[in-house]
Amino acid sequence: MKNDKAQPKVCIGALVVAALVAGAHADTVTAVNQAERFLSLFSVVRFKNTACTGSSGDSGTCYAKHSCLLNGGSLEGTCAGGFGSCSKIGCGGTSRNNCTYIQSPGYPNTFSTAMTCTQTIMFNSDVCQLRLDVTEVDLAPPDNRGMCLEDVLTFSQDTKWSQVCGTTLNTHYYLDVDPDASTKVDFTFNIGAGSYPRKWKIKVSQICCDQLSMAPMGCGQYFTSTTGTIKAWNADGSNRVYLHGQNYATCLRKELDRCTITYTETMDDWFLPRCGDTLEFPFSFLDALNPAVGVTCIDNAGIRPVLQPATATLQGPQQIYFVTGDGGNDHFGVGQNSNLDLEFSQGAC
Repeated sequence: MKNDKAQPKVCIGALVVAALVAGAHADTVTAVNQAERFLSLFSVVRFKNTACTGSSGDSGTCYAKHSCLLNGGSLEGTCAGGFGSCSKIGCGGTSRNNCTYIQSPGYPNTFSTAMTCTQTIMFNSDVCQLRLDVTEVDLAPPDNRGMCLEDVLTFSQDTKWSQVCGTTLNTHYYLDVDPDASTKVDFTFNIGAGSYPRKWKIKVSQICCDQLSMAPMGCGQYFTSTTGTIKAWNADGSNRVYLHGQNYATCLRKELDRCTITYTETMDDWFLPRCGDTLEFPFSFLDALNPAVGVTCIDNAGIRPVLQPATATLQGPQQIYFVTGDGGNDHFGVGQNSNLDLEFSQGAC
């Protein structure tokens, strides 16, 4: 039977615990006997590298202390009855386990030091996706064209987002991975020399190719609930500028006994990107108080629609496509709402 929850990838760690060695009681004891007597005073403790709860309350992976440090992790308390250390991945670190937190140096404190920080997730050949549960990613904001000029986060697999910067809070994303091409994903944070206070914390979960919880391929966000908030990167930023270089779908599963869906903007006008970029819904539901039916972008003159919840018949799964490939557009001048941040609710039949 298929399991719809990602399970940790398990390996075995070994920690050797030494007892105090008494001196040999005769010079005539042979080297072999001395070795046998020495080894008999050791105990070998084996434990699985499974998820653990660190001293900060966050999840980590239980490793031997030296293995944690060798993989670039930080020690967050003990596990395995005190024989292991709860390890959290840091800059230059690598994790092979499910439910891994990647976070900035000194988190939750901020930092303003120029650096390149690469954090690597390794996975098995049966993994097809990584789910990113973002507590916060707070990097220097983009310019008005949505270009990340000072700080930038990139992913070594998947092309949904060519660059990430700005501020994003409390949401999730999916990366599609190809284990035939590579069984790792590098999260690379290139941090500039500016004084902006940076920090990040992301929980990374591995999803196997046959799991029911796997999102449809190409979906950057995937919702399996009757309500939720669709949110693009930097939707929580001070300038809320939508980013350049996005190409993905937001996917919503039709829930049981639900026949309508209502979308409501969180800001005072309806977000649409500049023409050259596009935001496309699966049906025409926008009325006269919203952008014209079929409109997927606005020109430089701008449209200032009045906020109205928009409801449509829900006949199956929904996909909202967001493509931002024109790096010359002024993303800031699209009304008060300059990024995708949209609430939805599925209504009963």
